[in-house]
Amino acid sequence: MTVRTMTTRARVRATAAVVLLALAAGCGGQQPTDGQTVAPTGEETGGDEDGLPRIDVPVTVGTDLLVGGRQVPGRWYAADGRGTHWIALREDRTWWWGYDEEPRRIDGQVDQSVVISPGGGYTAQVLTGPGQRWRLVGADTEWGGEGFGGVDLPRGEMSPPPRAVAVTDDGLVVAGGPGLQWLWRPLVDNATVDLAETAPSQVVIGSTDAGLVVNEGTYGQTDGQQGAPYLARLAADGTLSRLGPVPTHDVLEAGEQWLAYMPPGTTGGEVPGLPELQVQRRSGSTAGVLDAPGGWLFLASGFRWESPDELLAVLVSADGDDQGLARCRPETETCELFDVAG
Repeated sequence: MTVRTMTTRARVRATAAVVLLALAAGCGGQQPTDGQTVAPTGEETGGDEDGLPRIDVPVTVGTDLLVGGRQVPGRWYAADGRGTHWIALREDRTWWWGYDEEPRRIDGQVDQSVVISPGGGYTAQVLTGPGQRWRLVGADTEWGGEGFGGVDLPRGEMSPPPRAVAVTDDGLVVAGGPGLQWLWRPLVDNATVDLAETAPSQVVIGSTDAGLVVNEGTYGQTDGQQGAPYLARLAADGTLSRLGPVPTHDVLEAGEQWLAYMPPGTTGGEVPGLPELQVQRRSGSTAGVLDAPGGWLFLASGFRWESPDELLAVLVSADGDDQGLARCRPETETCELFDVAG
C-alpha cells in the first residue's frame, strides 16, 4: 500500500472493530457430535452464486485466509476487517491488505501490528526507520489504497516500540508507546493531539465494533485484565465519551447488542483455547455462557461479531492440530459447526 497525500473525501465509510486473529495450525474437517449440527451453506445461509458459505468478516482458519468465503492465495497467520476489506499477516511476517481476495503488500518496515477500522474502511500502522525513527501512516482500503500521508512520532528508544492502537470509522487514528498516546487527524487537518491533555490517565487499549476499549492507568502498562475498562467514543478534539462499562477480560469483542469475552487469567500458558465464552448484553440485563461444540475449544482472540446476534468463532482442537469455525447465538446459547468448504 503506497502512502500518498490524501485528497478531499466526499464521504466517510461506515464501518465496525479490530481484533487480530493469531492463528497458526491447520484446518481439520470434523463431523458433528451428538447435539451439534453443521450449519448449512450456500443459498441457505445467504451464500453467493457459487454456493460458497456466507462469511461477513475476514478470517484465518489454520493458515487459510477466507475473505467473503473465498480463499486468498498464500499462507496466513492473522486477519481482520469487515466484509471483503481486510488486513492480514502472511507467513513470512509481512503485512498485506485488500478489498477483495487479491492480496496487496503494505510497504515499509512494520514491526508492530497494522490496524483497520471496524468496518474495514481505513488502515494505520507505524513504520520503523533508521536511528529509532517512527512514522505513523494510514490509508483507505478502496481500489487505489489512497494514502493519508503520515506524521512523525517522537524519536528515541521505546520498548515496546510505538504502534497504531486503533483507527475509527471516521478516520481518527490513535497511536503511541510506553510514554505517550496521540490522536492523529489525517482527514481533518493532519494535526496530532496529545491524549494526555484531552483525556488524562485514560488509555485507549483497543477497538471493537461498539467503540474503543479504554481503561485508567499509564501508557504501556494498562490492559483490560484489571481496573474498570469501558467502551468510549473518540471525538476529533481528543475527548472520550463513555458508552458503558465492560467486564475485565483477557480478550473482549463488543458488538451492537452483546459482549463476548474470556475472563482475566484464562488465556495464558500453553492451553490452545477455552471450552466456553462468556457473553452478556451490553445493557447488563442478560448474561450466559457459550459452550464450544464437542471436541473443540474456542481460540483466544478468534471470535468476532458478524451481526448483532451472531458470533463467528474460530475453533481449535484440544491438541492444537486442527481448526474450524462455528457460528454462535448468545440469545439461545448455541453454537453450530460451520463448513468452510461450501
